[in-house]
Amino acid sequence: MERSLNYFRLFPGTESTFDQLHAHITEETAADMHAAGLHDVTVFRRGTDCWRYALAEPDRETAYRRYLDRPAARKRRHGLRGILAELEAPDGGLIWFDEVFHTDAPAPDGPWERGFFTMVIDTEHAELYDRLHAEPWPEMVEAIAEAGYRDYTGFRRGAHVVYYGRYYPDFGTVIDRIGATDVAARWGETLGDAITTFTDEDGRNFTASEIYHVD
Repeated sequence: MERSLNYFRLFPGTESTFDQLHAHITEETAADMHAAGLHDVTVFRRGTDCWRYALAEPDRETAYRRYLDRPAARKRRHGLRGILAELEAPDGGLIWFDEVFHTDAPAPDGPWERGFFTMVIDTEHAELYDRLHAEPWPEMVEAIAEAGYRDYTGFRRGAHVVYYGRYYPDFGTVIDRIGATDVAARWGETLGDAITTFTDEDGRNFTASEIYHVD
């Protein structure tokens, strides 16, 4: 099973139509996803930018090839022709983000929500960013768990980094908790100039909204 994330873009002005079309996912589509090996599928949107997270079995290439070959998937893509502005990379295939970080812990009791946020890094410092996230400090991983992050995964494509996770009890609370820790401050100092864009002018994360989810 592989955690996967692919990107696609909508034509400006079609955002509400896209959301309405995905307000209800048919049983046929969900069954096709499962048969192809796709599970825990969630699409997030920020403006015209969209990302699809999924657990892919045995891997992302195989599972999505199976899914896109199924009749329901072909029908859906045909119906989105005037909405999808960008779906494939210039050399063909889906536009993939590659996993650079993952951590998890036993889930606590109580409410939670899926969350997704984005940032931009300086590609001249990409090696530092990837190295720190490939071997994160144990105290940072512990602080992440204590703050309420679960199934927390970072993906990168060039300068663009995105994070997906489950947040207990909610995204805002978890972000506030981690932001109050000394280890998060030291982590940020170590990254230095590697991160160029992390929050907006009001200090808020650049988040994306969940459009649909299929277990």
